[in-house]
Amino acid sequence: MERYLPPGSHSCKPARSPLEAAAALRRVAQQSVLQNLTAALGASELYLVGGTVRDAFYDTSDTDLDLATNLSAAEVQRRCAERGLRVVDTGIQHGTVLVVINESHIEVTTFRHPSDRSTQVTAHDIETDLSGRDFTINAMAYNLATGALIDPWGGAEDLAAGVIRGVKDPTARLEEDPLRVLRMIRFGDAQGRTIEPTTLAAARGLVSRLEQISVERIRTELERIIMSPHPDAGIRRIQTLGALPYTLPELIPAVGFEQNRFHIHDVFEHTLSVLSRTPFDRILRWAALFHDTGKPHTLSIDDKGERHFYSHEVVSDSLCKERMLHLRFSHDDIERVRAIVRHHMRPLDCGPAGVRRLIRDLGSNLSQWRLFKEADSSPTIPNSEFRATATAFDALLETEQKKMIGPRYGRLAISGDELIRLGFKPGPAMGKLLKEFEELVIEDPSQNERETLIELAKAALSKHKKS
Repeated sequence: MERYLPPGSHSCKPARSPLEAAAALRRVAQQSVLQNLTAALGASELYLVGGTVRDAFYDTSDTDLDLATNLSAAEVQRRCAERGLRVVDTGIQHGTVLVVINESHIEVTTFRHPSDRSTQVTAHDIETDLSGRDFTINAMAYNLATGALIDPWGGAEDLAAGVIRGVKDPTARLEEDPLRVLRMIRFGDAQGRTIEPTTLAAARGLVSRLEQISVERIRTELERIIMSPHPDAGIRRIQTLGALPYTLPELIPAVGFEQNRFHIHDVFEHTLSVLSRTPFDRILRWAALFHDTGKPHTLSIDDKGERHFYSHEVVSDSLCKERMLHLRFSHDDIERVRAIVRHHMRPLDCGPAGVRRLIRDLGSNLSQWRLFKEADSSPTIPNSEFRATATAFDALLETEQKKMIGPRYGRLAISGDELIRLGFKPGPAMGKLLKEFEELVIEDPSQNERETLIELAKAALSKHKKS
């Protein structure tokens, strides 16, 4: 199966030359939003920095723009206000002003000194500011006044070579913010680059400091890794670096854990394989990480020595919920991922009634579940066999979805109020009967007639009274 790449991905693509990148940045500089901002800030030093410059070496660009300047945040705010530009106050205490122009968000940050960026000690020039940035590919700048590309640490060369390297002293750069260990993985393995040995060694020595980072920042960086072109390589690096305890500890038991004759990989490698084959969809990629985490906890071996993982999806669902709550995902995100994890063992070869149950149980998550089934297809099953099963399922699903406009689909033809009028008392027994009716009409939608269900209810009530 093909590996899905995000729109605009520059993984494994050759980088442009510095001259070509500078030309692309000149086009960015000509945007009206930057022209307006430059006019507002006057004759100050103003540079494009960060992802905007890095992505100019590829055929991509960030929606949001990052600028560095010699002006203080207060002065940037004052000059923008004088020109009627909207400024968002958050970040000013950290030396950053967010300017919003025509829906474009532009962050303007005062030059910072690398020796103490946490307290926002200002620097006098752009070169000093760049010396404190994390990696060489992120430590380039474009002078909006002169059109010069500034690259004091060889970022363009590293982009061309496909290398991620810390600026000057990698240990110092990573110590300034331990989250940079994960950023190294995102810009490195997850985007198809090689990590320079000294930088990798520095990360290995500082990986335990990820424990100091807020769960929200960890979550954001993990999501950026799994939404990269090579999410499997990113997660594998997290594991080999020893960072799973601080990020995704539920995957630790999966490493090296043998499966059975239906699989050619251990649980961890299977997880990475599914992750790499999952479409560019954040819900599916999180589901891929968690879908088999329950296997090491549910192993049983029968008399013939066969390994089984009965109900592992139930345990996986529980572990998924626990970790996503810890990472402070939204309720909606958690429930959508859990739906895929909880039902990932449901078969495609399930017949009309099985399809109707999938429609009921997965609801709006059904289309994503179907995509996940493709990513999670067993490597021991010939692709032609899987394709035949999947094609038959898709045809059956389309047929059942068309039928759903009919009166026999949807809500039961009898309600709890009607059962009460027949003599049932509200409670577990009545709820059980309604569930039985629901299963009945899923098996045979022609039974979803009011008169039919009333007769069945009367018979059930009579039997209950006799017992």
